[in-house]
Amino acid sequence: MTQISYGLFSELLLVRIHGRAEAYLQASSAERLALVAACRGEATVPDLAQRILSRTIYAQASSRIGPLRELLQNALDASPPGARIDVRSTEDGREISVADQGRGMSRTELLADLLVPFRSGKAGEPDAIGEHGIGFFSALEIAPWIEVVTATPSGGHRLLVAPLGAGPPYDDFSWTLLSLPRSSAAPPPGLAGAAAPPRRSTTGTSVRLSLAQPISRPALAAEVASAVGLVDPAVARIYVDGALVNTARARLRRAAEVPLRLPPSGELCGAIELLVGRGEGVEPQLTITQKGLTVAARIDPFPGPELGLHRELARAITAAGFGLVAELPLAVPLNKGRSAVAASTSTAVEAALVAAFERFILRDALYDRELLRAVDHRLSSVLDRLVQAALLGESVTIASAQAVDELDPGARTPTVAAPEQVIRFASGLLDAPLFRSIVVDAGPRPPGAALSPLLGQLHARSAPLTLRELLKAHRDGVLRPLEGSPPGPGRSAARAPLGAAAAPEAAGREAPGARPGELVYLAIDEPLAQAFWRRLATEGAASPPLAEAAAAAPQRPASAAPCPMPRTSRDALLSIAAEVPGVRAVAAAMTVIERLEAAISEAADLPTSPIWVHQDLYGPDEMAHTDGSGISVNLASSRVRTLLTAVLLRDDAVAFTALTDLLLHEKTHVSLASYVPRPTAEHGTSFYRRKDWMRRRLLAAIASGAVADPMRWLAVARRGLASAALPAPAELSRAFQSAAAAA
Repeated sequence: MTQISYGLFSELLLVRIHGRAEAYLQASSAERLALVAACRGEATVPDLAQRILSRTIYAQASSRIGPLRELLQNALDASPPGARIDVRSTEDGREISVADQGRGMSRTELLADLLVPFRSGKAGEPDAIGEHGIGFFSALEIAPWIEVVTATPSGGHRLLVAPLGAGPPYDDFSWTLLSLPRSSAAPPPGLAGAAAPPRRSTTGTSVRLSLAQPISRPALAAEVASAVGLVDPAVARIYVDGALVNTARARLRRAAEVPLRLPPSGELCGAIELLVGRGEGVEPQLTITQKGLTVAARIDPFPGPELGLHRELARAITAAGFGLVAELPLAVPLNKGRSAVAASTSTAVEAALVAAFERFILRDALYDRELLRAVDHRLSSVLDRLVQAALLGESVTIASAQAVDELDPGARTPTVAAPEQVIRFASGLLDAPLFRSIVVDAGPRPPGAALSPLLGQLHARSAPLTLRELLKAHRDGVLRPLEGSPPGPGRSAARAPLGAAAAPEAAGREAPGARPGELVYLAIDEPLAQAFWRRLATEGAASPPLAEAAAAAPQRPASAAPCPMPRTSRDALLSIAAEVPGVRAVAAAMTVIERLEAAISEAADLPTSPIWVHQDLYGPDEMAHTDGSGISVNLASSRVRTLLTAVLLRDDAVAFTALTDLLLHEKTHVSLASYVPRPTAEHGTSFYRRKDWMRRRLLAAIASGAVADPMRWLAVARRGLASAALPAPAELSRAFQSAAAAA
């Protein structure tokens, strides 16, 4: 084969289009010119090759990360498992290189595959990622001058690429190919101004880019990490200027796996793996990857109203600092820019992703104490809607198109509550044994005697009960609260923590619920049980441990007329409704809210906002509202009343963190109101990023002592408070109506 030393990209593509590529590679210089002229004469569009090149080069990537990912993808495909890949830059940021220890490229691969779009030498390789044959061209958009040095066991080559014409965009690119002696065939040891990498193998490829715009070393490290930070080190170890960047995989664990069938044949192409974790390098979002390379990142992973509960749960998990990673099978096709799944398979991938998320929640998250502990600020209202729906006889259905199969609720017993959103989209949890309970014989015992001292004398069994069974026990009048952790049969209360294994008969689910003549004792010191008791209290059930809370949070019948009250400051409230029973408790609660808001503002370097209260501004389901300046809390909301009563009665950490989340939510609206368009400020991407940032600032400020823990103000707010009972909404409404009539 005649050695070719010079040519144009457009010529290689043109002779390929006309089927004369082999003749072009074997021809002499004069013959090559004649072949190109003949092809141009036959072409209907004379500049078709230049147009294809321009579209291929300048219409792929939206940022510098895309070309870097493509070069690293080529290096991954060429490298053996666990090999080292080095990305290096000069001190001035004008040049970067990507070097691998792979198999290298021959002369034919360079000219027939690398420099010709839509041709790939990886066809038929099952573990290769690249498939379109255009990734190398995307690098020309950020680096018009490229040098490729490659070595194979049989020899080495040096390829130089340079632009032609004024640009960008450039009219064409020239290439020059030189053969290298075997002794110098290995890629160069490094760039000028950069530390030399470790000793290399005798084969491999180095791609050096002369950038159109310089890049700093920290920015390069960040961009490379965003593209390949989730690559498993067992696949390749990727270094940027000597520092390993793909370390995040060690912080992830596999949480779910769902088989994926591609349309229209329905052929099984592998499985989507869902991984979860948090820490350095794991972004709090859903990241879609393929062989660890980032394809797309989503702040809101589940669009559409039918997946609202999935979306809210994912937000709760990511707000706690956890990241979700969905690893796609290699058979899933991507678009040309590798920034999304191809449209032909997107529906199947989305359905599998929803199913994987549900499996993660149902089979994994329910048993992950660390994860649930991080999101338990939402646990105070876990059962709020579910119990209410169950009491009303409403059904709970799975929202996803692909149901979670083979669910065995009796396989393990969750020890902590799942967030409300989990239960709402998984009807199986209605019959999952989530509640650790004690079922005892209801035989004679002294009136008013506590249960714990009598357990050694009564026949008792530990039973993980379902929500359906608890509701039946409540309706039958045999449900009782149990102070402290429930013991197992024949053991004292002090020696049987709630997380202990159930008795064999309970673990096997052989004795569900309560039989005639038995009482069910449910603990009140777990978040799930607390949420259950709160809902029963708001429904008017008699629960002695929460009797005061039930009295303090009287509920209006659903059919009652609204009880409006305008936005009111604490001073105005005490002036107008001072004689209404419970107003002092509202004033105390407003003090707590003011201190909490002040702590959030100080941590985020924001001015404080005035705190008001109102009733039914936008209906009783609204918890709080802001107009961009101050924050107003709805006293007609049953959830708000439950939270305020809980923090006034005792140092309820769960209720206080839920109140903190409510204030963070409204303060985020305040902070965005002046400069973010309303559709974005109203629960858009910018909103949740800002809210997460404010939460992190608050936690960091409290941990460092820069801001006093606002929970300390609970004791101050309770001083001189005779009762934690809040006023009935109707009484407050009448007081303000009377004041308005008198005025």
